[in-house]
Amino acid sequence: MTEVRLKYLHSFSDRHGHVRFYFRYRGNRWPLPAPHEEGFATAYDALLTEIKSNPIRLPKNLIFMRGSLGWVIEQFIASPAYQTRAEATKRNYCRIIDALKQRYGTGLIKDLQPRHVKAIRNEIRDAFTTSAADIAIAIVSTLWDFADEQLGLDLPGADPTYGIRRIHVGHHEHEPWPHELIARFVAEASPHLVFAVRLALGTGLRRSDLVKLTWADLKGDHFEICQQKTGAPALVGCTEELLAELKTMPRVADSIIVGDRGNAVTAASLSRMVRIKLRELGVTGYSIHGLRKNAGNEIAEAGGTEREIMVRLGHKTPQMAAHYTKRANQELSMRSAVQKLERARALKVATP
Repeated sequence: MTEVRLKYLHSFSDRHGHVRFYFRYRGNRWPLPAPHEEGFATAYDALLTEIKSNPIRLPKNLIFMRGSLGWVIEQFIASPAYQTRAEATKRNYCRIIDALKQRYGTGLIKDLQPRHVKAIRNEIRDAFTTSAADIAIAIVSTLWDFADEQLGLDLPGADPTYGIRRIHVGHHEHEPWPHELIARFVAEASPHLVFAVRLALGTGLRRSDLVKLTWADLKGDHFEICQQKTGAPALVGCTEELLAELKTMPRVADSIIVGDRGNAVTAASLSRMVRIKLRELGVTGYSIHGLRKNAGNEIAEAGGTEREIMVRLGHKTPQMAAHYTKRANQELSMRSAVQKLERARALKVATP
């Protein structure tokens, strides 16, 4: 005879020896009639429907046991590994970390398998967005490494997120502008928009820092700012060309970048204005953020070090700066290889 076991259905014997049944889901319990009693099917189906449409949130005062995902999350949030991250990053991750803790916090992290990560990814996708689902995978991976390396849980096997497919189809990477596009934009855009582009090229600042620049931030031959993304202070040097242009700009407001009416602009509105003008030029696929790539590439091609690029672009780690130097070195090696090949072929032709 085949035994059928219903999901989430549990039982126990009370002190009188009677078997009691209940529906258990993520630490919550609801009493149920016995499976053979009238009303069981209706109550069981109602609870299944409820947890699918409105997942039960854990009590706020719940204490997670050591080794659970919720406990690892609490340890991670209190650690320098999380606290030293950019405030913008923490804000973006906050709701996803809360969802992971509330929905899956009672489970042991050592029990996580790729199939569980896929289920988490899909549930976060349905509750939030595809990009949030991909971020959830990255967070689980970070928590796994943190638990293994920092908390000493000695987790078995490999990272369960390895090989899990990301599902968000986002915008392509911000590409640097071709030189001919910059020339067209400068020739045809309005003066205030042209200056914004020149300032972006000349400083390599993020758009959020560009729109926050004030004339008071200009200290002789450099800007002194506090970066919006990281909250860290930064010194941004100006070339002689940029300084000369700054001297010619009218100071109609405290902000250096202004709109047509002399008003301050937001990062979003600046992006929108640049995007609209690019469309008028018949160009798509580029954004003002791509000008940071131009600035980084220019420094790298001039022989700038990773550290110099980090300082210039406000990066906290050398990985991003290495991207620029690697690309510049590849281009230099490519051109050098071609030149050597051409010289070798010319020598063969010249040799009788």
